[in-house]
Amino acid sequence: MPPRSKAELLPKHVRDELDQKLRENGYAELVGLSQWLHQTHGTFIGKSALGQYSQGLRAKDKAASMIARDMQEDLSDRESVDLLLELGALRVKEQRILRRLEEIGYI
Repeated sequence: MPPRSKAELLPKHVRDELDQKLRENGYAELVGLSQWLHQTHGTFIGKSALGQYSQGLRAKDKAASMIARDMQEDLSDRESVDLLLELGALRVKEQRILRRLEEIGYI
């Protein structure tokens, strides 16, 4: 297994801040982010290393987005099935009520 990148070794709060800035900048502005890390946190991570980290973050975000979309579609499908089952049960109940009303001469 390859060693973790410098960005992955950052403290969690710094890495979270970096991730947020990368997302806000469209996973770009790597030189500026490298300077920000150096000036704000005293850590130097080069443009190339940030580029690799940024690509990995973008891939993770895309995968998470696809999973969330698929889960939402699955939930919609399940909800539709549940609603159709409930509708079927209501129609059966409606027929029973109509039959009973006929039996007592109301209809």
